[in-house]
Amino acid sequence: MIIILGLKITYVLTIYKLCPIYLAKPVNREIIPKEAQACLVLYREMKQQIKIIFLTLVIILFSFTGCAKKTCIQCGMNSEQIKEQESYWQNLNYKMLELYKQGKLKEAVNLGKDSLNFANKTFGKDSLKAGTSLNNLGELYRLDKKFGDAEWHYKKSLEIREKLLGKEHPEVALTLNNLASVYFAENRFNDAQTTYETALKVMEKSPQKDSRSLIALIGNLAELYKSTGKLPKAEAEYKKLLTLREKIAGKNDLNYAKALNDLGALYFLEGKYTEAEPVFKNTLTILEEKLGKNHPDLSVVLENILEVYKKIGDNVKAKAFEERIKGIRTTSQSPS
Repeated sequence: MIIILGLKITYVLTIYKLCPIYLAKPVNREIIPKEAQACLVLYREMKQQIKIIFLTLVIILFSFTGCAKKTCIQCGMNSEQIKEQESYWQNLNYKMLELYKQGKLKEAVNLGKDSLNFANKTFGKDSLKAGTSLNNLGELYRLDKKFGDAEWHYKKSLEIREKLLGKEHPEVALTLNNLASVYFAENRFNDAQTTYETALKVMEKSPQKDSRSLIALIGNLAELYKSTGKLPKAEAEYKKLLTLREKIAGKNDLNYAKALNDLGALYFLEGKYTEAEPVFKNTLTILEEKLGKNHPDLSVVLENILEVYKKIGDNVKAKAFEERIKGIRTTSQSPS
């Protein structure tokens, strides 16, 4: 069983530090360590929180755009009236988010529609705020798995942003990322690949690019390549992701360790066992320094190394790692 720490990253933020190892998808699903089972329960809760964080970020990021030029609808208004309208529109978005957090997705969608209608009437159908409301509503539809509705709203948002901001603006890249995620969910892999690649090119060129958004895009594209069997391309993106992680937080960061493990898992899938071994060992070293040598979270990476030794026929080393795994599990299951 090789444990892959990768997941389809359709969100801007990650919270791997809470559960750095067991955000995992085993290739062999017949055996999952007990520690992994427990942590995967936490992962499901974390994934829901990531959705909320992402939606919050979408609203915060896009609620304060579109102020550079007043629309004709606002031309006859004084500054206080404009400020009041913008505040009302922002509050609609925040209330929409709160409803989503409470699990009231249908109510959130209805409020998203109110936000869009208000933006259309107050700021204009071609305003950036209308584009933001379209994007937010598209995100809610995507989360509700109503992919046709999500696609339509993302495309309308994209039209507005490309027209007002230009095709090489980072907000355009983020909308493209969202649209590609819909295609991916619908197994429209060619459309997803083209759209992710376009989004990544835009984001990489932009001087205003955000590193978290760039990481999300690269991760999405790598996951798509891996899912469609384009492993050499996936490898290139995982290496790019690793370089970014190192630049942001250095080589001793848990997110860097996760990126390392993902690359090692890809090497394993490619049959590159001699390349996978040092990558997994490097991951293990970081985790030992951060968590301690007997921490139960080490079991998954130890399992990965064990599987590599089984593949290359080094039974002596495989046995040693098997014993270490047993020791860690025995210790973690002992009453404190």
